[in-house]
Amino acid sequence: MTTVRQYESQDEKAFRSIALENYIEQMKESQAVTAETPAVQAYLEHIIGIQAGGKGLVLVAEQENKLVGFGCLQLEGEYAFMSDLYVTPGKRGQGAGTLLTEKFEERARSMGASRIALRVDADNAGSRNFYIKKQYQEKFVVMSKALGG
Repeated sequence: MTTVRQYESQDEKAFRSIALENYIEQMKESQAVTAETPAVQAYLEHIIGIQAGGKGLVLVAEQENKLVGFGCLQLEGEYAFMSDLYVTPGKRGQGAGTLLTEKFEERARSMGASRIALRVDADNAGSRNFYIKKQYQEKFVVMSKALGG
């Protein structure tokens, strides 16, 4: 059974471990990346700082007292922005992502948001389909370019 709750400081060690997995998956890192890599440190501090700095909240998903996923929610005017929704690969398809998404939608409503938005990589068909099934619509296209040195 999956439960979802707000991140607490005692979650930090387990949280950092799965957040590192998320970073590696998102960035498609081919070289060795560790929790001590500066970019990873900045990412981890950013995620934890969302809640600690009062900018939003971080929810974690647990199964059998083990963290299996997380995500972030920030409010900006009438919009709530969900980010970094991640479920460990071995636990996908078991409802943790759905439960996290539902809890974020509930929290966004209670915070006064009238809409919720998120960003997903264009080539991440699994995530895009997950959100489309939950009635999210593709509204914007964000384009990027690597700036070589």
